[in-house]
Amino acid sequence: MNKSFEIVLYYTVDHEVKHMSFNVSPGTSILKFLKENNVSKLTTANEICIGIYGKIKDVDYIIKPDDRLELYDNILADPKIRRKHLART
Repeated sequence: MNKSFEIVLYYTVDHEVKHMSFNVSPGTSILKFLKENNVSKLTTANEICIGIYGKIKDVDYIIKPDDRLELYDNILADPKIRRKHLART
């Protein structure tokens, strides 16, 4: 049974969350998915960071049915440090 399944990739554009659906073959790694679907065009970041349900995954992770892939932007400021600075003012 080599039946493909649908996954959804969530990403942001100008602080707005967008999503796209893709059909993926069983045994597809994140790296293979990124290359086959040219995901780098969805972001302006130099490095792509991707996760499943809020947890960053290695590129050799095998995508499973019902996984929700999330493309993460680089953070501009550490949230903890930012809160400390706001508390001081």
